[in-house]
Amino acid sequence: MNNEEKIKTLINEASSLNLSSLIPSLEKVLQENAFVVQSFYDAKPKLGIGELYQETLLIKIIFTSRSILELSKGIEFGILNRKERPLIIDRTSLYILTRSVIESFLTLEYLYFNNLSREEQIFRYNLWRISGFMARQDFVKTKNEEFLSKIEREKVEIQELKKTIKTSPYYSKLKKQQLWKLDNYGLPRIMSWSALLNQSILKTDIFEKVYKLYSNYAHSEFIAMIQLNEGKMSKSDSFNTETTVTTLNNIRVINCVSIISFINKYKFSKDKYMEIDESSRYVIEFWNKFGIEE
Repeated sequence: MNNEEKIKTLINEASSLNLSSLIPSLEKVLQENAFVVQSFYDAKPKLGIGELYQETLLIKIIFTSRSILELSKGIEFGILNRKERPLIIDRTSLYILTRSVIESFLTLEYLYFNNLSREEQIFRYNLWRISGFMARQDFVKTKNEEFLSKIEREKVEIQELKKTIKTSPYYSKLKKQQLWKLDNYGLPRIMSWSALLNQSILKTDIFEKVYKLYSNYAHSEFIAMIQLNEGKMSKSDSFNTETTVTTLNNIRVINCVSIISFINKYKFSKDKYMEIDESSRYVIEFWNKFGIEE
């Protein structure tokens, strides 16, 4: 791309903060993200302990982002015995799903996209794995013999993993409260979501306040109910449109950041990324730079 083409692209992106431009833009970014993640299947790389779940988390980001995109287009809402089926924007679901996307990216950073030693990464992964298995032990009630057998195997693995993590030099750094949680409920992370966000490459100015907002909606806090009660659900409502634009742009940014983080980690994904046309790569890199701390 020459300078004139780059300037034109930047102008187009700066002008895309409206639903008519943002929806197709995000659609394209999601397709590009999926294209790059496909490199896992194409390259069939030899992965270390737990590294397979990078792909799972990246796919989760893409799928959840796609659901957000569809919600932003408006959904028909009908009431019994009424003919009207107005288009609404379900802002609550948009916020809850966006929170999930943010947390998926933070998990990628916490486990994989970081500069920690491989030993510490594996320690974190084992804590995460134990916690998942423990959660499944608690709520399963089934007569399916195959699934019951899996639960029994996982129960054994929980004990084996607990023995393994106790041999790690990082185990002694866990606080008393963390050890209690690990024994009783599991300890998926050794720090809070807020702490992870503060340490993230994601720009604090953009994501810190909106993450708190999205969390209020996820937990049905009173502030969320106030805002819902004061607002309107109609797709034509200006406030609904503005908040949806902000949400979609945040999703676009996170997908671009996840693409660049992934290709910076693996050559096979970088090779796949380079198959995308230069203009599209320039857009991805623009929004990545926009969304991360320098």
